[in-house]
Amino acid sequence: MQLAPLFWDKPLSYEITPRSGPMRRLVTLADVRSAMVYDLPKGTTKQPHWLNAGMLLVAASESGRQSDIRIATDALCDALDVEGWLSSAPVKA
Repeated sequence: MQLAPLFWDKPLSYEITPRSGPMRRLVTLADVRSAMVYDLPKGTTKQPHWLNAGMLLVAASESGRQSDIRIATDALCDALDVEGWLSSAPVKA
């Protein structure tokens, strides 16, 4: 049985550089995968906005389609925005 190719090396629809928070500059799907695994505090990916971004990221890596990559990129921005990491200062709760 041959496995389908994955497209982790594909670039995001646009580069994302969080201005605060623990995540690195994100250029490719693989960058996001690594950042979600290694940069986020433990348990963060269980939050609904990160679960959604993660599922869309995997779907984009499996299809390699630009439309799926755009949806995943936008979901990632939404998750970062919920955390307040796209602004220069963290959002105070």
